[in-house]
Amino acid sequence: MRAKGTRNAEYDARRQRLLEHLGRALKAGGTRRPTLRELAKACGCGVSTLNHYFGRREDIVAAVFEESHQGAARQIANIRRGDPPFEESIREVAGKAWMALADRGVARTLALGLAEGLGSPRLGEAYISEMFDPFILALAERLASHIARGEMREVDPRMAALALASPLLLAALHQRELQGERVLPLASDDFVEHLAAAFIRAYRAEPAGSEAKNREG
Repeated sequence: MRAKGTRNAEYDARRQRLLEHLGRALKAGGTRRPTLRELAKACGCGVSTLNHYFGRREDIVAAVFEESHQGAARQIANIRRGDPPFEESIREVAGKAWMALADRGVARTLALGLAEGLGSPRLGEAYISEMFDPFILALAERLASHIARGEMREVDPRMAALALASPLLLAALHQRELQGERVLPLASDDFVEHLAAAFIRAYRAEPAGSEAKNREG
Protein backbone atom coordinates (compact mmCIF):
# COMPACT_ATOMS: atom_id res chain seq x y z
CA MET A 1 0.00 0.00 0.00
CA ARG A 2 1.38 3.41 -0.99
CA ALA A 3 2.13 5.75 1.88
CA LYS A 4 0.24 9.02 2.01
CA GLY A 5 2.02 11.73 0.01
CA THR A 6 4.07 9.33 -2.13
CA ARG A 7 2.17 10.16 -5.28
CA ASN A 8 2.72 13.89 -4.74
CA ALA A 9 6.46 13.39 -4.22
CA GLU A 10 6.71 11.28 -7.39
CA TYR A 11 4.63 13.81 -9.30
CA ASP A 12 6.81 16.74 -8.21
CA ALA A 13 10.03 14.87 -9.03
CA ARG A 14 8.80 13.91 -12.51
CA ARG A 15 7.61 17.46 -13.16
CA GLN A 16 11.00 18.84 -12.12
CA ARG A 17 12.83 16.45 -14.46
CA LEU A 18 10.55 17.45 -17.32
CA LEU A 19 11.09 21.12 -16.49
CA GLU A 20 14.87 20.72 -16.78
CA HIS A 21 14.51 19.08 -20.21
CA LEU A 22 12.06 21.79 -21.31
CA GLY A 23 14.40 24.57 -20.23
CA ARG A 24 17.25 23.12 -22.29
CA ALA A 25 15.02 22.53 -25.31
CA LEU A 26 13.59 26.05 -25.28
CA LYS A 27 16.99 27.71 -24.86
CA ALA A 28 18.52 25.56 -27.59
CA GLY A 29 15.90 26.89 -29.98
CA GLY A 30 17.22 30.44 -29.66
CA THR A 31 14.72 32.82 -31.22
CA ARG A 32 12.90 29.94 -32.92
CA ARG A 33 9.91 28.85 -30.88
CA PRO A 34 9.78 25.02 -30.64
CA THR A 35 6.31 23.52 -30.99
CA LEU A 36 4.64 21.57 -28.22
CA ARG A 37 5.30 18.36 -30.14
CA GLU A 38 9.00 19.23 -30.46
CA LEU A 39 9.20 19.95 -26.73
CA ALA A 40 7.56 16.62 -25.94
CA LYS A 41 10.06 14.83 -28.17
CA ALA A 42 12.97 16.56 -26.38
CA CYS A 43 11.54 15.29 -23.08
CA GLY A 44 11.05 11.74 -24.39
CA CYS A 45 7.33 11.81 -23.68
CA GLY A 46 4.03 12.54 -25.39
CA VAL A 47 2.19 15.84 -25.67
CA SER A 48 -0.49 14.49 -23.32
CA THR A 49 2.17 14.07 -20.61
CA LEU A 50 3.23 17.72 -20.89
CA ASN A 51 -0.43 18.77 -20.84
CA HIS A 52 -0.92 16.73 -17.67
CA TYR A 53 2.04 18.25 -15.82
CA PHE A 54 1.95 21.81 -17.12
CA GLY A 55 -1.05 22.60 -19.30
CA ARG A 56 -0.72 24.50 -22.56
CA ARG A 57 2.49 25.59 -24.26
CA GLU A 58 2.29 29.04 -22.66
CA ASP A 59 2.06 27.38 -19.24
CA ILE A 60 5.24 25.44 -20.01
CA VAL A 61 7.21 28.55 -20.97
CA ALA A 62 5.90 30.46 -17.93
CA ALA A 63 7.06 27.55 -15.72
CA VAL A 64 10.55 27.73 -17.28
CA PHE A 65 10.67 31.48 -16.59
CA GLU A 66 9.72 30.86 -12.95
CA GLU A 67 12.37 28.15 -12.62
CA SER A 68 15.02 30.51 -14.06
CA HIS A 69 14.04 33.15 -11.51
CA GLN A 70 14.41 30.70 -8.62
CA GLY A 71 17.81 29.60 -9.92
CA ALA A 72 19.02 33.22 -10.00
CA ALA A 73 17.87 34.04 -6.45
CA ARG A 74 21.39 34.10 -5.02
CA GLN A 75 22.74 36.33 -7.81
CA ILE A 76 19.82 38.72 -7.32
CA ALA A 77 20.53 38.88 -3.58
CA ASN A 78 24.15 39.87 -4.34
CA ILE A 79 22.95 42.61 -6.71
CA ARG A 80 20.71 44.02 -3.98
CA ARG A 81 23.53 44.61 -1.47
CA GLY A 82 25.12 48.05 -1.73
CA ASP A 83 27.64 47.88 1.09
CA PRO A 84 30.76 49.32 -0.66
CA PRO A 85 31.14 53.08 -1.30
CA PHE A 86 29.30 54.37 -4.38
CA GLU A 87 32.04 54.26 -7.02
CA GLU A 88 33.33 50.87 -5.91
CA SER A 89 29.77 49.55 -5.68
CA ILE A 90 28.85 50.61 -9.23
CA ARG A 91 31.97 49.05 -10.71
CA GLU A 92 31.35 45.91 -8.70
CA VAL A 93 27.70 45.51 -9.69
CA ALA A 94 28.36 46.32 -13.35
CA GLY A 95 31.10 43.67 -13.41
CA LYS A 96 28.94 41.06 -11.68
CA ALA A 97 25.99 41.76 -13.97
CA TRP A 98 28.18 41.51 -17.07
CA MET A 99 29.73 38.23 -15.95
CA ALA A 100 26.23 36.79 -15.44
CA LEU A 101 24.72 38.19 -18.65
CA ALA A 102 27.69 37.26 -20.82
CA ASP A 103 27.34 33.62 -19.79
CA ARG A 104 26.10 31.62 -22.80
CA GLY A 105 23.22 30.05 -20.87
CA VAL A 106 22.01 33.37 -19.44
CA ALA A 107 22.25 35.06 -22.85
CA ARG A 108 20.14 32.29 -24.32
CA THR A 109 17.60 32.74 -21.54
CA LEU A 110 17.41 36.43 -22.42
CA ALA A 111 16.90 35.59 -26.09
CA LEU A 112 14.23 33.05 -25.13
CA GLY A 113 12.44 35.63 -23.02
CA LEU A 114 12.38 38.15 -25.85
CA ALA A 115 11.32 35.62 -28.50
CA GLU A 116 8.51 34.22 -26.36
CA GLY A 117 7.52 37.44 -24.63
CA LEU A 118 7.20 39.53 -27.76
CA GLY A 119 4.93 36.90 -29.29
CA SER A 120 2.54 36.61 -26.34
CA PRO A 121 1.20 39.28 -23.95
CA ARG A 122 0.91 36.68 -21.18
CA LEU A 123 4.48 35.44 -21.63
CA GLY A 124 5.75 39.00 -21.95
CA GLU A 125 4.30 39.73 -18.53
CA ALA A 126 5.72 36.47 -17.14
CA TYR A 127 9.18 37.27 -18.53
CA ILE A 128 9.13 40.75 -17.00
CA SER A 129 7.87 39.63 -13.60
CA GLU A 130 9.98 36.47 -13.25
CA MET A 131 13.25 37.34 -15.02
CA PHE A 132 13.76 41.01 -15.90
CA ASP A 133 12.14 43.05 -13.13
CA PRO A 134 13.62 41.07 -10.18
CA PHE A 135 17.09 42.06 -11.42
CA ILE A 136 16.09 45.69 -12.02
CA LEU A 137 14.35 45.99 -8.64
CA ALA A 138 17.35 44.46 -6.84
CA LEU A 139 19.67 46.93 -8.59
CA ALA A 140 17.28 49.79 -7.74
CA GLU A 141 17.44 48.74 -4.08
CA ARG A 142 21.24 48.92 -4.16
CA LEU A 143 21.10 52.38 -5.75
CA ALA A 144 18.49 53.54 -3.21
CA SER A 145 20.93 52.70 -0.41
CA HIS A 146 23.53 55.00 -2.02
CA ILE A 147 20.95 57.77 -2.35
CA ALA A 148 20.02 57.36 1.32
CA ARG A 149 23.70 57.66 2.30
CA GLY A 150 24.08 60.85 0.26
CA GLU A 151 26.54 59.25 -2.18
CA MET A 152 24.24 59.42 -5.20
CA ARG A 153 21.99 62.13 -6.58
CA GLU A 154 18.34 61.98 -5.56
CA VAL A 155 16.74 60.35 -8.59
CA ASP A 156 14.22 57.57 -9.15
CA PRO A 157 16.38 54.50 -8.39
CA ARG A 158 14.39 52.28 -10.76
CA MET A 159 14.98 54.64 -13.68
CA ALA A 160 18.68 54.80 -12.82
CA ALA A 161 18.78 50.98 -12.60
CA LEU A 162 17.32 50.72 -16.10
CA ALA A 163 19.89 53.24 -17.35
CA LEU A 164 22.72 51.08 -15.98
CA ALA A 165 21.30 47.66 -16.90
CA SER A 166 20.01 48.31 -20.43
CA PRO A 167 23.44 48.67 -22.14
CA LEU A 168 24.60 45.50 -20.38
CA LEU A 169 21.58 43.54 -21.61
CA LEU A 170 21.95 44.82 -25.16
CA ALA A 171 25.69 44.13 -25.25
CA ALA A 172 25.17 40.59 -23.95
CA LEU A 173 22.64 39.86 -26.70
CA HIS A 174 24.88 41.53 -29.29
CA GLN A 175 27.94 39.50 -28.35
CA ARG A 176 26.32 36.11 -27.72
CA GLU A 177 23.05 35.54 -29.49
CA LEU A 178 23.63 37.93 -32.42
CA GLN A 179 27.18 36.64 -33.04
CA GLY A 180 28.78 39.99 -32.27
CA GLU A 181 31.72 38.30 -30.57
CA ARG A 182 32.63 36.80 -33.96
CA VAL A 183 31.72 39.73 -36.22
CA LEU A 184 32.66 42.67 -34.00
CA PRO A 185 34.07 41.49 -30.64
CA LEU A 186 33.81 43.77 -27.64
CA ALA A 187 36.61 44.30 -25.12
CA SER A 188 34.53 43.30 -22.11
CA ASP A 189 36.60 44.90 -19.34
CA ASP A 190 36.87 48.19 -21.23
CA PHE A 191 33.13 48.20 -21.92
CA VAL A 192 32.17 47.59 -18.30
CA GLU A 193 34.59 50.27 -17.07
CA HIS A 194 33.32 52.75 -19.70
CA LEU A 195 29.72 52.15 -18.64
CA ALA A 196 30.45 52.28 -14.90
CA ALA A 197 32.53 55.47 -15.21
CA ALA A 198 29.81 57.19 -17.25
CA PHE A 199 27.14 56.19 -14.71
CA ILE A 200 29.28 57.40 -11.80
CA ARG A 201 29.85 60.78 -13.48
CA ALA A 202 26.13 61.17 -14.19
CA TYR A 203 24.74 60.11 -10.82
CA ARG A 204 27.44 60.84 -8.23
CA ALA A 205 26.26 63.31 -5.56
CA GLU A 206 27.86 66.72 -5.72
CA PRO A 207 30.16 67.51 -2.75
CA ALA A 208 28.58 69.76 -0.13
CA GLY A 209 28.70 73.41 -1.15
CA SER A 210 29.62 72.72 -4.78
CA GLU A 211 26.25 73.92 -6.12
CA ALA A 212 26.64 77.28 -4.41
CA LYS A 213 30.21 77.52 -5.67
CA ASN A 214 29.06 76.79 -9.24
CA ARG A 215 26.42 79.53 -9.00
CA GLU A 216 29.01 82.01 -7.79
CA GLY A 217 31.31 81.09 -10.70
